[in-house]
Amino acid sequence: MLKYVRIPLEKKLLDIVDAKSRVNHDLLMDFVSNNSISIFTEQAQHPFLVGKVLYDGEIKKRTGGADFNTMKFNISDVQAAVDEKINPTCTMSPADSGKGSGISNAIFMLRKKAYSIEPNPNIITIGRTQDSDIVIADYAISKRHAQIVVFKDKYFIVDVGSTNGTSVNEISVIPGMKVQLSINCTVSFGRICFVFAHPLQVYRGMRREIMGM
Repeated sequence: MLKYVRIPLEKKLLDIVDAKSRVNHDLLMDFVSNNSISIFTEQAQHPFLVGKVLYDGEIKKRTGGADFNTMKFNISDVQAAVDEKINPTCTMSPADSGKGSGISNAIFMLRKKAYSIEPNPNIITIGRTQDSDIVIADYAISKRHAQIVVFKDKYFIVDVGSTNGTSVNEISVIPGMKVQLSINCTVSFGRICFVFAHPLQVYRGMRREIMGM
């Protein structure tokens, strides 16, 4: 009698992203340790929003703050990275300034939800409510706060009339106006600050953390 052995499916990057589009840090470490850079970049099609505290403490420290001058995610980007350090400042409230302070250490993946409130596949919504594509659970964030627009391998942030505002590199974004995002720029929603990080930066930072470098 034949016995059928069930082979478990390989874990996908999306499997470790929760309903808020937040990536579990420990599961991300495990995913990176078990997958090649090519698999990671195939599945990470957009940059990540990395909490400024985590970025400064791990990603930038471990990758040298390299600036990736392209949005084409392939292995050659590693060699093509310009070793130019970009270190924008970002003001945070005392409650968010310490390591381990929740959202300040969060990693969010840019992705569309199946039940997104925005039907346009090239617009990623950001807000406090669960029907946003990226949910930032902080009362400084408006229910409908901002959008990231993807157009021809470029990324633009749009504030949709939030209460506490959106800024890029500490320059306020005028509501309704598109502002292009570059890799390593800071993006603040109210008091919550992130870095717009290239997937290769995230992968290399995690790999070096795993190796204890």
